[in-house]
Amino acid sequence: MEGSTDHEHGGMHMGDGDDTCSMNMLFSWSYKNTCIVFKWWHIKTLPGLILSCLAIFGLAYLYEYLKYCIHKRQQSQRVLLPNRSQAKINQADKISNSILYGLQVGFSFMLMLVFMTYNGWLMLAVVCGAIWGNYSWSASYNPDIDDSSLACH
Repeated sequence: MEGSTDHEHGGMHMGDGDDTCSMNMLFSWSYKNTCIVFKWWHIKTLPGLILSCLAIFGLAYLYEYLKYCIHKRQQSQRVLLPNRSQAKINQADKISNSILYGLQVGFSFMLMLVFMTYNGWLMLAVVCGAIWGNYSWSASYNPDIDDSSLACH
């Protein structure tokens, strides 16, 4: 049986041509032809990398702000009725809290997918955005209140 295969073992390519999205399976600082979460978010140039890093930094910062807003909302609900049990929370509060939690989880998974590009620049943007967001918004957190949640970064 003779034949040839056109498989490339160094990385995964999603498409044909030189401008295809490449997916690194190992840590890399290379940015060319990196797609971020969506096919249309395709980094081809250094300015594209810089803009993408700024956008990701902003998204990670916004994630921390979302965590802060959820925490403040839950804290205000506890202050209004400090002795109420979980069963006494009204249905509207349960639904809105669940929607906000789902938004937070979805947001954290999207940032995790950015991290899974294995691109050092993009990973650094997520970490730096999270650091700055935590610095900006964590001052109002009350350590006595357990706000543990599912977070991927």
